[in-house]
Amino acid sequence: MARNVVVSGVPGVGASEVCEGARRELGDEYTLVNVGDVMLQEALEHGLADGREELAQLRFRDQRALQRRASEHIARESDSGPLLINTHLVVETPLGYVPGLSEAMLADIDPAALVVVDADTETVRERRETSERSYEQFSRSVAFHRQLQSSAAFAYSLQSNASVYHLRNDDDVEAAVGRLAAIAETFSELSG
Repeated sequence: MARNVVVSGVPGVGASEVCEGARRELGDEYTLVNVGDVMLQEALEHGLADGREELAQLRFRDQRALQRRASEHIARESDSGPLLINTHLVVETPLGYVPGLSEAMLADIDPAALVVVDADTETVRERRETSERSYEQFSRSVAFHRQLQSSAAFAYSLQSNASVYHLRNDDDVEAAVGRLAAIAETFSELSG
C-alpha cells in the first residue's frame, strides 16, 4: 500500500512550516521532499532559472519537463521509505493557473493521501504581508486559488485513488503539525 503523503496549500498558508514540523514529529520514518526545491535544482543545472520565483515564468513545456524530473527523483526517494511531499496542486503563472501535477507525476509519486493545508483568505494575505519571502508574483485572488486547490485535490484523488484531507492552519500551527503527522502515521500503520 502507498504511504506517500502529498501536502499542498496556496502560497503563504504555511504548508512548508507544517510539513517541516510534521517531519520532525515523525522522526526517521518519513522523509520530506519539497518539489519546488527539486525543480529549482534541475532548473539551475540546466540554466533555465536563477531563482525559485522564475520557475512559474518558464514556458509550460519547460515547467512540465522539470516536474517530470522532480517526480522521477521522488520515485527514487520513495524506494527508501515513505515521503511527505510538499508541492503545489495548482500553480499560478503569468498566463493563468495550471495543474501542479501531471498524470505521470501522480503515477511516480503514488500518493496515499492528498492534504490541502488551508486558512482563511485574510489570514493568508496577512501572512504574505508580514513574511520575509516576497509574494509579489502572486495575484490577490487568494480565495479563487484556494478553491482551485481543493478542486484539484479531488481531481487528483480520482486519478490516484488517494484520500483527500482538509487541514486548517489558522492560528495553531502545532495543532496542524500534529494532525499532519497523525495522517501520515495512519498510512504507515495500515501498510505495516
